[in-house]
Amino acid sequence: MRSTGQRGELLVAEKLIANGWSVAHPLSDSTPFDLLVAKGDRFLRLQIKATLEQHHYPKKSPHYHFGTSKGLGLKKKYSKGEADFFVCVALDSLRFWIIPFKEIKTYTIKIYDEEGKWTKFEDAWKILEYDF
Repeated sequence: MRSTGQRGELLVAEKLIANGWSVAHPLSDSTPFDLLVAKGDRFLRLQIKATLEQHHYPKKSPHYHFGTSKGLGLKKKYSKGEADFFVCVALDSLRFWIIPFKEIKTYTIKIYDEEGKWTKFEDAWKILEYDF
């Protein structure tokens, strides 16, 4: 749903502006990134992925599910150089994960509440300021 993505983009933009970043939105939907951000001489392309709420399935741990591919029908992975970071946003809890592009290897990721692979990226806004 387009409004879910827009809400995620706006929340991320607000966080970045509060942390001293300049934020620009592309004027069209044809770019492979959602936000272009700058701080000092550092420019980054961010792909924002948002979900409305945590998924609760019988006999499975609650988790957030984020699609990390592009396209409406046939999904394609993003190519190196299209985005520098993925920022995943859980709209129900206002949680953020800032994940370097090279860490995303699959078409989707699941983030669980318990300690796991993605834990270190939660609220890791400072990671944007350094080469990763």
